[in-house]
Amino acid sequence: MSRHHMMRTGLRVLLASALLTVIFAAGGAAGFFLYPQLAAESEARDHDHDDEAAQEGEEDDHHDEHEEEDHVALTKQAFENLDLLMGPVSKGDFWKTLLVPARVVEIPGRSNLSVSAPVTGIIEDVRVLPGQSLTRGVPLFTMRLTDEALIDAQSKLLETLTRREVAEQKIARIRPLIESGAISGARRLELDYELKQLEVEQSTLLQEIKNRGFPQSMIDPLLKDRELATTLTVYPPTFFGEEATRSEELSSGFSVEDLMVHPGMSLSRGEPLCTISYHARLYVEGTAFEDDLPVLDKIAENDWKITLEAHGEAEDHADPICLSLLRVDNHVDEETQTVKFFIELPNEAMRTRQTDQRLFKQWRFRPGQRLHLRLPVERWENQLTLPVDAVVVDGPNVFVFAEHQHEEAGAMMPPITNAIESSPSESELGDGEDDHGDDHDVFIELEPVPVRLLYRDDKTVVIADDGQIPAGVPIALNHAYKLYLATKMQSGGGGGHHHHDH
Repeated sequence: MSRHHMMRTGLRVLLASALLTVIFAAGGAAGFFLYPQLAAESEARDHDHDDEAAQEGEEDDHHDEHEEEDHVALTKQAFENLDLLMGPVSKGDFWKTLLVPARVVEIPGRSNLSVSAPVTGIIEDVRVLPGQSLTRGVPLFTMRLTDEALIDAQSKLLETLTRREVAEQKIARIRPLIESGAISGARRLELDYELKQLEVEQSTLLQEIKNRGFPQSMIDPLLKDRELATTLTVYPPTFFGEEATRSEELSSGFSVEDLMVHPGMSLSRGEPLCTISYHARLYVEGTAFEDDLPVLDKIAENDWKITLEAHGEAEDHADPICLSLLRVDNHVDEETQTVKFFIELPNEAMRTRQTDQRLFKQWRFRPGQRLHLRLPVERWENQLTLPVDAVVVDGPNVFVFAEHQHEEAGAMMPPITNAIESSPSESELGDGEDDHGDDHDVFIELEPVPVRLLYRDDKTVVIADDGQIPAGVPIALNHAYKLYLATKMQSGGGGGHHHHDH
């Protein structure tokens, strides 16, 4: 290699070294000036991140505090849509009961009666209709007599009556002659003997006529008018009972159940004309298990009242019906191992209608109607009770909803005990207010209050008197579960502000 070429190569190496030195020096200077700025920006970002985390923590704490309140706010419209009932907790004696099924049944031998044809004849007129209530003196049927024996007995009776009158006239005519001695006393004895025979014959014929079904009401005109009866009016039978015939109220408990004849129908004596039912007094047949017999024995021993509950009762019959135990059956059903017991049930007419001088009554209780009976088991004294719809059970937790008491100017706001009465009227709202805005105003706030449940049945709950509910604070007496769902929706709705239903 030539010397000139070696010098050029060395010069290139020297220039490259100088260039690299300049580049490294510039990078170090840039790093020296840029590092403080990058560090400051990193610290700022870290500080902003810490601030955001702290803010989110504060919002979470605020949200937790809001969830801890768990109030449900209702507008007036929502309150009325729920038909919410507010009232205090009741305190008093509570009866633990046993609920058993029952049904209304007729009283054997008293509720179902039958009217038969008293004589042989032909039906001329049916005077009643099915379902018609019967009172004293109401005719049932008119029959034309075809009983030859009855007609013959009437003829003989009229003949006997005539012969008796003749004998009495003879005795009256010869009495002065006997007293004067013109006629011997033996003649008077003969006439007296004949008169006695006629009296006995008359009595026998009257008894025969009665036995053939002739009522006394038709015998009296026969004796008075001396005319053969060709028709017979059938009235309610005498087995209505003496009380029923004396009392209009009792006799009206009878009604026609079924008609078995029609006009022109020929009947023999004893054939059925109709059936009559007596529903003014019935039985309630309860069903209990054999293990419940000690409860029934205790009820009978202490004369405790059994409460009857009917399905679909009207509001005017919402009061409980308390009745006494009549008897317990002496037989246990082999298949079901149940025991029947009976309660006498006074009935009442719900509706009365009169058409064409016919009276129809609709009874409150009817045979075959299904009921429930509450058997008293044990009495607890001084207990706090609520309707079952006023309590929510969520696992081990039990809640009621009490009106939230607001504090204003150091005084408690008056509680709402009757929403409809205490709600503002149209005149109180003013002429220029926006009704839509009023619908969205909070009308009442309710808060869940934990309670301890002692007993619950299908209608009532008993809670412990542990001071959880302040005295006089109104409680939601119904729709507690709907309020519970509303609190869940409000607490889970988010947004960081207080919700209300409307």
